[in-house]
Amino acid sequence: MKKKMILLTALIMVTGALSACGKDDTYLSGIKASDYVTLGQYKGIEIVENEPSVTNESVDEYISYILAQKAVSTEVTGRAVEEGDTVNIDYAGYKDGVAFGGGTAQGQNLKIGSGQFIPGFEDGLIGKNIGETVSLDLTFPADYPSEELAGAAVVFEVTINSISVSETPELTDAFVQELGIEGCSTTAEYRDYVYDLFYQNAVNNYDNSVRNDITQTVMANCIFKDPPEKMVDRYYNILLDYMNNNAASLNMDLDTYMQNYYNMDPQTYEETIREDAKIMAEQCIMFQAIADVEGLNLSEDEIAREIEEHAAEYGYESVDAFKEQSDEETLKENLIADVVMEFLIKNADIITE
Repeated sequence: MKKKMILLTALIMVTGALSACGKDDTYLSGIKASDYVTLGQYKGIEIVENEPSVTNESVDEYISYILAQKAVSTEVTGRAVEEGDTVNIDYAGYKDGVAFGGGTAQGQNLKIGSGQFIPGFEDGLIGKNIGETVSLDLTFPADYPSEELAGAAVVFEVTINSISVSETPELTDAFVQELGIEGCSTTAEYRDYVYDLFYQNAVNNYDNSVRNDITQTVMANCIFKDPPEKMVDRYYNILLDYMNNNAASLNMDLDTYMQNYYNMDPQTYEETIREDAKIMAEQCIMFQAIADVEGLNLSEDEIAREIEEHAAEYGYESVDAFKEQSDEETLKENLIADVVMEFLIKNADIITE
């Protein structure tokens, strides 16, 4: 069976926060799916998908990116600053003769032509030499985010500490060999390698799109009753834990993370996560209802084999160790979702463009 879980599988499967605790309506095992959903059409679903493809341009762009990552910076002397150089500078910005916040730095690297600074700053350094201090009379753009500085006339005092140029290597057989990629020793082999990476990604995106589109279409054909509150709570906690982990990985609290990445205040994201949890519960119930009708439920032996495979796949020393860190009831639900999803795909009319 392909390991393509539908309900945030890897996250749900290994969470230790929730453990199976009896046959209640927290899990599918405690309900009758048909009590909560009336199935509509789920066979013969027609969807249109873009066929997986990779362009030469995307391969070229990736290779150019890799070459740029391997660029070597070399300091130069005996000439003035030119377009494309990287200069190391000290600078201080003044408005009405007073230094303004955020306008002073030492040892700042700036690539001339990058547009990193306000208009005129980088151009004003072209033709200047190492050790020279330049006075730049500039004006901040009218739409600059800071109200204090938007449209303001300022003066920057800039000292050029050094000039360096970045030399990007060429794509050669020797460069490819330095990458240490198994099976790649020539530029042609490397291009094939990059193409294969992109194509596999395109296939994965295609597969995910097929699954998502079929699931959404089948759900739209169903009539749902409100799923059990405990089941919704379970998915809510799973999603909340997921978001909290994402926030923690960025050294943020949840409120800050949700505001910065989703533009949601606490009330909005809690409502959104609650609604997503309800949809996940409905989806889970729908898959079970289809499994019941089509005779797709797994035997205990089949479930045991799948659990063994998952334990090995995720590097656990034993099945028991895996079970200690997993929610076995949720795993069973995801196994059913896999089986039903494959059934739906086989019975769908998928048109590729």
